[in-house]
Amino acid sequence: MTLAPIAASLPQTSPRTAFRGKLSNNTLTRHNTVHFAGQPNHNQCEGSSFVKRLLLGLLDMVDTQLGRDTEHIRRVVEHVGTVDRLKLERTGTKSYVVSDTETGQKLATVKHPANSPNQLELYLGKGGFTAVVTSAEGTRYFALGKSKITLGDTEVETHGEKIISNPAKSEENVNQRYTKQGVTPQAMILGAGLATRFEPVSGEHTQRSKPDVFLNGTETVIGNIANGLAKSGFGKVFVNTYFMPASLKESLQRSDAESVTFIDEDAPSGTAGGLRKLLQDPDGFGFDPSKPVMIVQGDAVTDVDLGKLMETHQANNALVTIGCQYVDKKDVDKFGIVVTDQSDADGVSGNIQSFQEKPKAEEAKSQLANTGFSIFSPQAFPLLLEVYNELPAEQRDKELDFAKHIFPKVLAKAQQNGNGAFRAQKVDGYWSDIGNPTQYLESVYDVFAGKVNLPLPKNPDAYLQCGGVFYWPGALKAAQSDNARLDGNIVVALPYKKPL
Repeated sequence: MTLAPIAASLPQTSPRTAFRGKLSNNTLTRHNTVHFAGQPNHNQCEGSSFVKRLLLGLLDMVDTQLGRDTEHIRRVVEHVGTVDRLKLERTGTKSYVVSDTETGQKLATVKHPANSPNQLELYLGKGGFTAVVTSAEGTRYFALGKSKITLGDTEVETHGEKIISNPAKSEENVNQRYTKQGVTPQAMILGAGLATRFEPVSGEHTQRSKPDVFLNGTETVIGNIANGLAKSGFGKVFVNTYFMPASLKESLQRSDAESVTFIDEDAPSGTAGGLRKLLQDPDGFGFDPSKPVMIVQGDAVTDVDLGKLMETHQANNALVTIGCQYVDKKDVDKFGIVVTDQSDADGVSGNIQSFQEKPKAEEAKSQLANTGFSIFSPQAFPLLLEVYNELPAEQRDKELDFAKHIFPKVLAKAQQNGNGAFRAQKVDGYWSDIGNPTQYLESVYDVFAGKVNLPLPKNPDAYLQCGGVFYWPGALKAAQSDNARLDGNIVVALPYKKPL
């Protein structure tokens, strides 16, 4: 992580440098921080630029002697370069234009005086640009897409594209039923990912992991998954955890699942690491290796009939079944693609021939996207353990990915030994992977538009209001107390606080 306040981009000043420590995960990490003192209206200064710089430097020295405690705008660039990517250009005494030096794109205009009680952070990461305003009371306002925030003397306007409900999704595609299967009660939700593309909506700003962000009122993404699994007969749920687990566990403990067993990890293990721990110690976790298990990604917004998928898997006597959805040709580079023999009546499902990881449109051999719903029969467990044990020693303790490290090897062994069919099954209903904050808000809008078979709160206006502002539980009241004026693609959140 690279941090710098606004002063770092203003060469006309004579900034003073301080050393600041930050405690994170019990480790003290330090950042060089430059403080920029509040200054008068410099447009009144006459003369050469040298004189201006000299005057500003003198004013800064005076401020230092007076010991003024000044606020600053924090810039954070994570995973995509250095803080220099975020450029700030002064347009007024307290106003700035924010742009990306790599793309030349103007990201936002902001107004934030040095003595404001609010905090302003400009964040650029894998998921794009987000402006984060924190009120004096601790309420977080995340400005995405095209939006405006006015909070006292702080003003933010982001210039991205407006996020709307996905026009490709419709109420006609809503799955209206859940099949109560009786094949197995076992399901595993993958909840341990770091979700670097989802920052800053998850993580330190909200004290929540990506699967545990709110979706439909007081219910979270992972809570909806557990409830859907329970409706489909999967009452015994296993969940691996690592990042920000406290709130996630609380969400699942109030879910409809009959039992929830947590597999706490001390390091990220990837999409396939949690299942490996389950298979290596089934008795310790109460897992029955004589029954199949359904695997679901913890960041899936869905109403897919997973009970029906399990019954189809059983009817096909399959070793492994991957649930898939048909995607547009232009979108194949966003997904893991599954290539089948198209032997089923629907013309797309069938025995898996190969995998392609996010291929270019012209190179894609299929348009079946892996949804992250997968089923393993008991006969597959020895093969999985065999694949795990055959991994190079340097890979065994690192993150393991189903698509990259496991599925191709299991497919090869199944084809070689004739253990059973490795199948892809097209599934109907709504499915969205909330990979980044934009996809998250789009899914929220889809849910409230009735495009997903998920229960809406009795008072939907307390959570989603016209213009696209989405309030987490309690946040509307907090925003009203802050007298915030909001419009556009904004998430308003109260950080999670662990119960005493």
